[in-house]
Amino acid sequence: MDTVTSTVTCEYPRPGVALLTIDRPHRHNAIDPDTNDAMARWLAELDGNAQVRCIVITGAGDKAFCAGADISTLLPRLRADVEAGRHDPQICGMTHRNSTAKPMLAAINGLALGGGLELALACDLRIASWNARFGLPEIHLGLLAAAGGCTRLPRTIPAALAAEMILTGEPIVAERALKAGLVSRVVAPDRLLEEALDLAETVAARAPGAVRACTALLRRARFQELGDALEEERNAFAHLVLSEDGREGVRAFVDKREPVWRDV
Repeated sequence: MDTVTSTVTCEYPRPGVALLTIDRPHRHNAIDPDTNDAMARWLAELDGNAQVRCIVITGAGDKAFCAGADISTLLPRLRADVEAGRHDPQICGMTHRNSTAKPMLAAINGLALGGGLELALACDLRIASWNARFGLPEIHLGLLAAAGGCTRLPRTIPAALAAEMILTGEPIVAERALKAGLVSRVVAPDRLLEEALDLAETVAARAPGAVRACTALLRRARFQELGDALEEERNAFAHLVLSEDGREGVRAFVDKREPVWRDV
């Protein structure tokens, strides 16, 4: 039976396949605290479901996969966690630790910005629609992409392009993402979900033990071997989110004005 929890929908559209949809299209599927927690719960639940062998993650509508953190709701919670000494960089249950041993496929239908791109980077497979755009705009807020963006992106695409994206905050289009190896396919928007489900069904049909073993090995470079880098990234974010420029960047975003930086 298809189920809805908060702002995340879970369906079972193909044999062995679960489809998780971030369902906040009015906010470009940005991650608020409820979405963050619901995604983590669903991944943990699906990990224990023997009938599910591959998980597809996408966003509702045709404008955005996920536009990252909901600045007005998630960032205050992250700042409060840092101030209380309980900062955990894990976003949606998937960016710093494995909530599931099952392969995850990101079907990127539009914007994948900030935390949205970081969710995609934490997935094992990524395909996109031709209108998708990818970016890490956190530097505009006086912050950095601390859910794996600054560590995984340079290890996924050419270092020079990753540096340009991280330091300017400017996005790239789907065609450039495909050439850089960020995604494996670019398809028409009206074909994206079907192609994603076809690919997930193919993976789900393979020998379960072999899929688990291959997935674990593919993830080593994204989790175990990145442990120190992810920790440095987390600490840098904790410092910036409490800084005056970090606070100013968020205020300016909410006020829809240019920030006035003070850290020289």
